[in-house]
Amino acid sequence: MEKVDYIEDEISGIEKHLALQLEHYAPDNVFVQDLKQRLVTSEVFKRRREISAIVVACLALLLTGVLAFNLVKFIHRAKKSISK
Repeated sequence: MEKVDYIEDEISGIEKHLALQLEHYAPDNVFVQDLKQRLVTSEVFKRRREISAIVVACLALLLTGVLAFNLVKFIHRAKKSISK
C-alpha cells in the first residue's frame, strides 16, 4: 500500500509542477474571443445547428403523433365502453 501512496504523491507532484509551468502559457483573451467568433461563424457549426434544429423538429412531430394516436385510441375505447 505504501508503494501506491508513493506513486500517487509523485503523480500529484508532477501535476502541480506542470500546472505551475503551464500557467504562463495560457492564451490571452483576444485570441480566445477571436477563436470563439470564428468557430461560431464556421460552416461546420452552422450545419450542426441546422441538423440539430431538424432533429428537434422531427422529435417534436413524433411526440405529437404519438400523443394524438394515444388520444384517439383512448377516445375510441371510451366510446366503445359507453355504447355497451
